[in-house]
Amino acid sequence: MRKPKKQFYVVILVFTLIVGLVIYKIFFQPDTFHINKFKYPIFGIDISKHNGRINWDKLKDQKLDFVFIKATEGKTRLDPRYQYNLKGAKGIKVRVGAYHFFKFNRDGAEQARNFLSRVKISGLDFAPILDVEESGNYTNRNNPKLVIKEIRKFINFVESRTSRKVIIYTNEHEYNKYIKNNFNSNPLWICSLDEAPPIDRKWKFWQYAHRGKIEGIKGFVDLNTFNGSKREWNSYISGGAR
Repeated sequence: MRKPKKQFYVVILVFTLIVGLVIYKIFFQPDTFHINKFKYPIFGIDISKHNGRINWDKLKDQKLDFVFIKATEGKTRLDPRYQYNLKGAKGIKVRVGAYHFFKFNRDGAEQARNFLSRVKISGLDFAPILDVEESGNYTNRNNPKLVIKEIRKFINFVESRTSRKVIIYTNEHEYNKYIKNNFNSNPLWICSLDEAPPIDRKWKFWQYAHRGKIEGIKGFVDLNTFNGSKREWNSYISGGAR
């Protein structure tokens, strides 16, 4: 009579282990995809308030080549960690860029004003960066023409005032939906987690992991690389990273 009860406990144990494994993989396991370091020797990260308070003293020993820092979002928001992260990145003498998170339901020109009022582009190593993704945007997804119109307003506003081509961050889906055939002259920073960016034009930066681990940052951090050799990287930087 005890056998069914024992089997019940075994089933519960197995179920608990499976659930625990799934939770670990979803929330705690670092990404295991590794890029070809010989082909892509340049290493960078992108950060925001979500990475918490970064220990820049520890980070300076991680052989970083560049850091992209979130500066603004929408029409009014400033990332509360921007100035702290900017100071930290400059303190370890790493190449620094700043990005704006684009809101699909806000005027593009007004978002550009917010970005330029908070960010001193001349003090950075890269052109302005625009983050275009549906994650965090829950309106106007079904109206790509409107979104494209506002993206163009942002880019035109920023480029007319900085004389630099805006770098666009996006992923394959959003590239095909909003960017392709619309912003062909803008450098691309593409997110692709399992393979090199599978898009039909040349890209400049590749975000290859969301769950990277690096000394100095608690939790996960996005990992990135540059599309080129060290020599090409040096040439790109010396040319103003345009």
